[in-house]
Amino acid sequence: MLVAELDPLAILRQRAGGELERGIVNRIPKPNTSVSLSRDEDHLRTGLNIPKEGVFAGYLSVGGDAMIIDDEEFAYYIQNPGIDPDTGEPEDGEPAVFRHALVAGSTGTGKTHFTKNLLRQFVDSKRYPVEVSADDDVQHSRLNTVIFDPENEYWEMREDNPSLTDEQRRKLRRQGVEFDGVDDLQVFVPEVDRTRSPSTSESIPLTIPFSVVEHEPRLLMPFAQMSDVTRGAITSCIEAYFSCFDEDNAEWPSRSVGEPRYRDFIDFLEEHDDAESRLRERNSIGDGTWDAVWRRAKQSEYFDVFDGGTNPFPEMTDQLFREGQVTVIPTSHLRGEKEYLVVLSLLSYIIENKIDDFDVDPAVKHTPMLVAVDEAHNYFSRPSNVREAYIVGRAREAAKQGRKDKLGLMMITQNPGDIDGDILKQINTNVFLQLRDEVIEDVPSVPRSYRKDIPKFAKGQAVIKAPDVEAVEVVGLPYCLTRHDS
Repeated sequence: MLVAELDPLAILRQRAGGELERGIVNRIPKPNTSVSLSRDEDHLRTGLNIPKEGVFAGYLSVGGDAMIIDDEEFAYYIQNPGIDPDTGEPEDGEPAVFRHALVAGSTGTGKTHFTKNLLRQFVDSKRYPVEVSADDDVQHSRLNTVIFDPENEYWEMREDNPSLTDEQRRKLRRQGVEFDGVDDLQVFVPEVDRTRSPSTSESIPLTIPFSVVEHEPRLLMPFAQMSDVTRGAITSCIEAYFSCFDEDNAEWPSRSVGEPRYRDFIDFLEEHDDAESRLRERNSIGDGTWDAVWRRAKQSEYFDVFDGGTNPFPEMTDQLFREGQVTVIPTSHLRGEKEYLVVLSLLSYIIENKIDDFDVDPAVKHTPMLVAVDEAHNYFSRPSNVREAYIVGRAREAAKQGRKDKLGLMMITQNPGDIDGDILKQINTNVFLQLRDEVIEDVPSVPRSYRKDIPKFAKGQAVIKAPDVEAVEVVGLPYCLTRHDS
């Protein structure tokens, strides 16, 4: 005797015109009710609430085998409405892109392959409404996708996968799947002293200018053990230095350099290395606190990262964050503190200009954006120092306001349990490839019914929990839709 436990998901009713209607489960099947495997696409899509079009994410599967309906794999889509191209009006529903996504999988489970295919689907002609003034003026703009790439892999999305056959291409077109290289993809390589830039075909250099610290002084505070007195003293020194470049400043003499520079900031501190200096007296900075400020402000990584090139990124945001473009920022040539400082400088700039309402960069504020961060646990973990507390706090706000500000976050990681819990709670689309048992225990968003199966998943096999849709198993495409050499 075989015993099966069934979990009813929906009750289907057929309207007079033949259209199916999905209802809640408000009664149990009667005894001796027959049970059969559904092979009807309308039944499956209506019962599971899976849309007929949207962002393609793989094929519905059972035990790693794709379900075959009408002699073809059953395509799984994530709903992502935008502006109706015919009427110019917003389509019904909330775009999944601005409700955030998590792609989690252990090393070697096809995480990058799966993510590239998913990201490729967001690159299309779809437009989204964006408020551009206090008078509720709205413009319709395409998505700008920013990818932070620690392994120098995502720039390959610029090129076609030469192994795609004509039959595969015909099948992808039938199912509304975007494929081949992204024409509008730009690579921006951070220039940092004492590093060698990665090979990425065509690229544009960018510089992290010290000027970003004026509004984000906590970028200079990657320290767990730091008193409020020391933090206040560092902030006061930064404010005093930047006021030297204010035309209305009558307190501090102008600097010999035309714009703020980190090396000049250190010179500025050296000029006040006296207990009776105006800077120290005005801010009550004693000898012990001054020594702490000096140690923390003068770090070798800051000399390498700040002002390391000739293209300050705030002056080229119209290139970086252009609508319809995929912006890849590789950091494989950076390590440790250098990589953190570069990525956090760029991330904080994006987030601040997205969620703030005053004195913001219109290239960021008025462009719909999807920000994909590989190895996301390195930047959005539970904060352990002043700088992390700042960026994670702002990321929490961004996650809550994503739909309003047209900002989507995509976290790509093998350690989802390390990501801040408040950020994880705001993620509506979750993709879980194979993960270890101990990792699953730390992630409450893993669907309960799949917790025992996920550690046994094969490469490319995943569970997807999309907004307002039942969690299901899918299997990704066995090939990449763009070039993927890894």
